[in-house]
Amino acid sequence: MLPVLPSALTAGGKAGPLIQETFYTRLCQTKKILTVNGQFPGPTLIVQKGDTILVNVHNQADYNITIHWHGLVQPRNPWSDGPAYITQCPIQPGASFTYQLIFSEEEGTIWWHAHIDWDRATVHGAIIIHPQSNATFPFPTPQEEIPIILGEWWKGNVSQVIADALRTGGAPNISDAYTINGQPGDLYPCSQPNTFIANVEYSKTYLLRLINAAMNNELFFSIANHPLTVVAKDASYLKPFPTDFIMIAPGQTIDVLFVANNSNGGRYYMAAHNYASAEGVPNDTTTTTAILQYNFGNLNLTPAFPSTTLPNHTDNAAATEFVSRLRSLGTTEYPVNVPQAIDQRLRITVAVNLLPCEPGRTCSGPNDDRFAASLNNQSFVLPSIDVLDAYYKNISGVYGKGFPAEPPLIFNFTGENLPGYLLFPRRATEVRVVEYNTSVEIVFQGTTLLAAENHPLHLHGFSFYVVGRGFGNFDEEKDPLNYNLVDPPYENTVGVTRSGWVALRFWARNPGVWFMHCHLDQHTSWGMETVLIVKNGIEVFLGNVTTIFYEIQETSYTRLCETKKILTVNSQFPGPTIYAEKGDTLIVRVYNKGDYNITLHWHGLAQPRNPWSDGPEYITQCPIQPGAKFTYRLLFSEEEGTIWWHAHSDWDRATVHGALIVYPKKGTTFPFPKPDKEIPIILGEWWKANVSQVLAVALQNGSDPQISDAYTINGQPGDLYPCSKPSTFIANVEQNKTYLLRLINAAINNELFFSIANHSLTVVAKDASYTKPYSTNLILISPGQTIDALLHTTASFPGRHYIAAKSYSSALGVKFDQTTTTAILQYVNSSNHAEPLLPPLPEYNDTAAATAFETSLRSLASAEHPVSVPQAVDQRMIITVAVNLLTCEPGKTCGGPNGDRLSASLNNISFVTPTTDVLEAYYKNISLVYGTGFPADPPAKYNYTGENLPGVLLFPRRATEVRVVEYNTSLEIVFQGTNLLAGENHPMHLHGFSFYVVGRGFGNFDEEKDPLSYNLVDPPYENTVGVPKNGWAALRFRATNPGVWFMHCHLDRHASWGMETVLIVKDGEASEAKLLPPPPDMPPC
Repeated sequence: MLPVLPSALTAGGKAGPLIQETFYTRLCQTKKILTVNGQFPGPTLIVQKGDTILVNVHNQADYNITIHWHGLVQPRNPWSDGPAYITQCPIQPGASFTYQLIFSEEEGTIWWHAHIDWDRATVHGAIIIHPQSNATFPFPTPQEEIPIILGEWWKGNVSQVIADALRTGGAPNISDAYTINGQPGDLYPCSQPNTFIANVEYSKTYLLRLINAAMNNELFFSIANHPLTVVAKDASYLKPFPTDFIMIAPGQTIDVLFVANNSNGGRYYMAAHNYASAEGVPNDTTTTTAILQYNFGNLNLTPAFPSTTLPNHTDNAAATEFVSRLRSLGTTEYPVNVPQAIDQRLRITVAVNLLPCEPGRTCSGPNDDRFAASLNNQSFVLPSIDVLDAYYKNISGVYGKGFPAEPPLIFNFTGENLPGYLLFPRRATEVRVVEYNTSVEIVFQGTTLLAAENHPLHLHGFSFYVVGRGFGNFDEEKDPLNYNLVDPPYENTVGVTRSGWVALRFWARNPGVWFMHCHLDQHTSWGMETVLIVKNGIEVFLGNVTTIFYEIQETSYTRLCETKKILTVNSQFPGPTIYAEKGDTLIVRVYNKGDYNITLHWHGLAQPRNPWSDGPEYITQCPIQPGAKFTYRLLFSEEEGTIWWHAHSDWDRATVHGALIVYPKKGTTFPFPKPDKEIPIILGEWWKANVSQVLAVALQNGSDPQISDAYTINGQPGDLYPCSKPSTFIANVEQNKTYLLRLINAAINNELFFSIANHSLTVVAKDASYTKPYSTNLILISPGQTIDALLHTTASFPGRHYIAAKSYSSALGVKFDQTTTTAILQYVNSSNHAEPLLPPLPEYNDTAAATAFETSLRSLASAEHPVSVPQAVDQRMIITVAVNLLTCEPGKTCGGPNGDRLSASLNNISFVTPTTDVLEAYYKNISLVYGTGFPADPPAKYNYTGENLPGVLLFPRRATEVRVVEYNTSLEIVFQGTNLLAGENHPMHLHGFSFYVVGRGFGNFDEEKDPLSYNLVDPPYENTVGVPKNGWAALRFRATNPGVWFMHCHLDRHASWGMETVLIVKDGEASEAKLLPPPPDMPPC
């Protein structure tokens, strides 16, 4: 059987595929060929419908290479489609590239192959797409599957074959053999010992997955004494039909069933030879064979040959009869969606042509000219910059948009003795642009210029319905009357009938740049190709990939009796809620229509290997400038519950934020009884002043920023504030129901106590990780954190009840907003309209209440939601967390203590944000952007939580220092609070990871004693941890997410002062342990 490629899968793989030259012997001769992992044919890729996988290709050969995933639609992802100079520049020798394969509608057999020059002659392999879990084939499950790859072999170097042909202008040398699974078969010299043998057992049913990987030949295929049942073509199911033979064109795949029902056992040839539709064109007329072998009977006899069932080379009637029987399955489970009306018809002539020989040269084509080929009289010229890059970046001069919708010259396309001037096409790089969601009909019209023959036309990025075909010239009035618009076959590579036409229809719903070409490679090399560009449309949903559009814009909002402009997403405050399922991928396209730079962060999303979409300004990206756009790709992995998104530039997140709700995967449930309803609660903070100005003034004079004027619940201050009663948020509930509150603290600078009058809560999750249910009347939630809590309503307290939140401020002498925000829990149909009562919230500085809540949380740690706490650590980091001072600049007056500037630090380093983002500098090895000297221990040892500390400790070093760790390190970080200036809680957030909070305590961390009390059984799994006032918090995780990850205090005034650093996790050895490549639209600095 063919080898399987596990290394491309996202889990459990090894190093990615290697392109390398390998010695192979065929037809008595040994030569070097280009291979993947030394294998010919290459490894088989086995996936399920709906999967997304990454394939990291390493080119260790001496030739440029690209890989195409033939038949894979790649929704909105032409970047990974593969044709050289169409959607990418080639992978050069010594280089690597990671393809992202997004499987959507495909189910069945497709294949992968090189897509540059003629390298696909030996660089190719099968892709088998099984039905999703719990789904089955639309036919009885076969006992076994047998991939059959039909190929073509030259004794000479195949690259030299095409190079010589292009140099001389003649036709390429024909192949010396056809192959089945890489072997010519025992009808060729020196080939008998290695002939492919398919061992079968009597009465069993087998599924043959046929792929025609030949370069230039359509093929007939048959098995002696064994009828076949065709069930699928091009990864789309068909109405089953019996046949003795198959006709399959290059690029096509066909799935067939057969039963090993010969009671005599023995051996039988499966055989293939070419279908030569063109008269007078030299072709390889040899026959490749493999052997179907039973485990009984006379195995010494020469196998029976399918002489009566394998059509002869020129049997046009047999080829036509076979393709005419193809019909889509067209069931409820596998429906068809043929456009019944069309917006645009393209009629495209398909021709083999000539070009005049260059002056002073001798050419080997007819009449001493050069062979060429064309679509609509345009012989395509490959550019030196790929078309996709030029389209996306608006690079001019790479291609034109003049590919015609009709033949430029109307003539008797299939007539005899056509005028000679028709033979000479225009050479150009012309493409066709269509609007998104256009219903398109393409009629490929064959011609008899030079020689009439079949042409297998392949369109990347789409499958299409083959609604009609016929001989002669297409008649626009009559022929559409005979279209099959009920159950036409759904294909990606269609044979254009010799001296005839074929019509196909599809919806242009896959935006991007998509290659369209003949899959006879000699014709492609001569120019029988073009490009279809499908423009972007509105929001698209496909499978588990959702696209969301965000417009950043200034919008007027009124709060506290005053109106001001604030920065919003889609004019909403708070911003829109995003809903996803665990494991989804979301595409968020951001258009900055505001007057400020912006970035967005997806707080709590691990973004495996994808820091490019993490968002912190000048850490993983440069900002999206006013008028610019950027697309974030959100990869959901382990998260399940509530996370959130927010701006991550300056203090823009004060108004640019929203909830991100991640539901369990389909087929799974919450680990608690499903609530009757969900109520997102976003706690925020409001300034009457422009919040950007608040920060700017503080940074300018070195002082503490102006405190907020109100807290908010879902954007509303509540009726304890002036001018706020009418718009107070009201949560309507019914008696004896259960509600899931999804709490998010989006406040800028304040931890908050939260409670509901006369109602207790049951905490069930924190930071998108389930906890053991914990009953409480009070929640403490820090900026950045999320908490899910169940609320059970009763009949005992109908009416109206305050939902309230106010600050927990642990720092002595630090100004803070002492107001209280409220919303109303209102029972519907209640006759009690009394004014609501406030819940008994703790005092602002009630550290005991805060500590009691924090220490009560434990991971659920069930079989369905296990924990994986590192029991031992490879590296421990102890990091002091401090508010500091910086000396005021000479000649200035500063507003901090003692006339200095307020500052903050981690391990006595106050982080300086660079002007080139750290991720780009790391990825491109740009020097002088950051240093790698962030210390693993405090540089100065002192009584961190003591009183009256020496003033010299107040002044940190300012630098851009990061910490680099090896992949898969088990890491412990102990955040040590300090009493410099003022001891207080610090919510520390680490991007790219969640971590287990294994311990916390007051005073100075004791490296010998305190770890003895760690909870290594069921610690909470968080992404933002509160470091206790004058205390410490210890967390553990395994560094298995390569990339550049920000770590900072989520009190934004502290982050603005420098309480932040960066953790860089190096790549691991396996392909799935390496940082993904950057997307093409990263914003410039």
